[in-house]
Amino acid sequence: MNAKFQDLECDTDILMIEKDTFTVERFKELMSQKLAENLQQRIPNTTNSGPLMVYKLLYNCSVAELNLKVQRGYWIFPPEGMNCQILKIGSPGWQKGKLRIKASLDYEAYRASVKIDCEFCPDEPAEPESILDDIRQSEEYKKLANNN
Repeated sequence: MNAKFQDLECDTDILMIEKDTFTVERFKELMSQKLAENLQQRIPNTTNSGPLMVYKLLYNCSVAELNLKVQRGYWIFPPEGMNCQILKIGSPGWQKGKLRIKASLDYEAYRASVKIDCEFCPDEPAEPESILDDIRQSEEYKKLANNN
């Protein structure tokens, strides 16, 4: 997929995912809370706690004599994006496209902090504004066009 995903930087833009609507800010808050909550849960029928397992998985990776300490993880999901519509401040209406979630996890002392960002790729790219549009709207151009 050769899609051009762009970061959603305006937290007051509105997302519509299926029948639910959220501001970008609220969606990021909910995703961050849910991911952090899931990381804290224990896996049923195990004695290991969730955070400890994830911490061991990421922080203490050893191969032969090489000991890697991963303190930060970064995921993008779903990679191809999910169907979504966005209503941006000042836009004439909803724009269809794909939403992708970027999650970064930082591990320190058996605790994880989660940061969520969102990306959007429109189904139809926005029409580029032509420099000629301003000229065509000018009074001088209209007079010249009417004289022919």
